[in-house]
Amino acid sequence: MLEVKGKLQVVAHYFEEGNVQLDAEHECKDATMFQAPDDCAVSIANIIRHHEAEYLASLEASYSNLPDTTFKDLRRKLPVTRTLFPWHNTLQFSLTKDIQNELGIGK
Repeated sequence: MLEVKGKLQVVAHYFEEGNVQLDAEHECKDATMFQAPDDCAVSIANIIRHHEAEYLASLEASYSNLPDTTFKDLRRKLPVTRTLFPWHNTLQFSLTKDIQNELGIGK
């Protein structure tokens, strides 16, 4: 009996309108019957291929749910004022305008 142990490490950095980093690790273990050297090498390669495919499928499944679950939980649903921010009309919020009004400048 031949036992195969391994560790899969995935380190990725993705930036597109945000900064997402992944640092994942997964340990796996499997066994095969010891055979002729050529057959044994094929068996080990198949074991590695199987565990890599399985792990990548689990990563893909978890990432397909990120926008609907994890990312939504990272942000507040409403700001502290409990009202939605009017992204369609951000000009109504102007720090410069507020400062000018407070200091009486520009009148």
